[in-house]
Amino acid sequence: MRILFSFLLTASGIAVAAWLAVTRRRVAAAFGGSGTAVALVAFAVLTNAAPVLAGDRSSALIGVLVLCLLGWLVLTGRRSVRGPADLWRRMSLIAAGALLAWCFAVDVLTGTGLYGSRLVAYAASGLLLLAVLLMSRDIALDVRAMTWTGLAVLAVMTIPALFSGDAAWRACTAGKLEKCSLAGGLFKSFYDSENYIALLASFTLVASLCVLRRAELVAAAAFCLLIVVATGSRTSYLAIAAVGAWVLGSFLLERWRRFVRIHLAFCAAMAIAAAGFASYLMWSASKTTLSNRGNIWIAAREYIEGRTATGVGVSKWYHLRDIGEAPTHFFHSGYVLAIFSGGLVALVIWCLWATALLHGKVLDGRAFTAKAPLVLLIVYSFTEVVWNPLSVDGLSWILVVLMLTVTSSSASAVEPAAGAPTADRPSGLRAALRR
Repeated sequence: MRILFSFLLTASGIAVAAWLAVTRRRVAAAFGGSGTAVALVAFAVLTNAAPVLAGDRSSALIGVLVLCLLGWLVLTGRRSVRGPADLWRRMSLIAAGALLAWCFAVDVLTGTGLYGSRLVAYAASGLLLLAVLLMSRDIALDVRAMTWTGLAVLAVMTIPALFSGDAAWRACTAGKLEKCSLAGGLFKSFYDSENYIALLASFTLVASLCVLRRAELVAAAAFCLLIVVATGSRTSYLAIAAVGAWVLGSFLLERWRRFVRIHLAFCAAMAIAAAGFASYLMWSASKTTLSNRGNIWIAAREYIEGRTATGVGVSKWYHLRDIGEAPTHFFHSGYVLAIFSGGLVALVIWCLWATALLHGKVLDGRAFTAKAPLVLLIVYSFTEVVWNPLSVDGLSWILVVLMLTVTSSSASAVEPAAGAPTADRPSGLRAALRR
């Protein structure tokens, strides 16, 4: 079965790559122009291929890619730091910057200060947020942008499957943590964890469910589900089921009425409830909670005891791992990462970021549909670190796309801000907006 799945993964990856090449004009339309499409898709693909391209120097390559993204923005005339016109989207950027600044200050001022080379990671994260700020004024994406970007990344990760042999698979686990897929193994591509590629496939699947129709939806969904099944990721099954209910509810609701924004009280309640539930999981966890994730959370909560309000800084976790006092795995929760790095203050800022982004304006009136990928991030962050606000990695493109998404339909219907560059946008914007 493993050989069969490897063949299906490679064949599907090649077919998806060809599909994206043939429909490149439609792909570009989701980004508002071909230049933006090339820049963002290339950034996503190359950051995920960095372990293969650069090995142990993958972090350095990702840093170079961030600088290249910034360089492209400057060369194309996108130098305004005024941010997006929508107040709540601007607030989400401010909250993301505040979260980074707070956690950095805590890391510097706590204990012996920064451990290792974390200053470079902080700098890369700050530069990426600057890039999003420069793009947010006149680059408007629709949910299809996440679909196309995710499919491109997944194609790169699945095409080598047939040629990599057993290197693309991890053996099934046994005992209390029994885990296996229908393929008789756990597909991990060129990463160390099958959960990573399953996470990418989940975001791509949810975005596809929101915007694709008929044959395109069947093709994209089948490709994503093939990957999720091959990885055997139970977290993905649960997250997809939860957000699938959101997507279905969005379709039914929007047949009755359109919403430009989701009500602020609902957004705040959702963010607070998610943070509260994640905090409960962290402080009530035993060592075997959620496939031994509790073992990580126990180590985190014990180390920040007495500093729950402010945290201790993310670099201290690497110190604990190096001296053997913490598990080798990362936090396996975006909320635990925030609490360890910046305490409950950081968790409050995270809630403000999520609330502002959930409440951000959606130009085509399909707010619930457009926010489905963000809801997936909120749900997935219970057990995985989807967005690491203190570094840049192969998942950072998800944050970039989420913070630039302003519609669920066509980005070409979004009119650029006054004085913004228009060379990278299709014609007929004013007429499309009026329609």
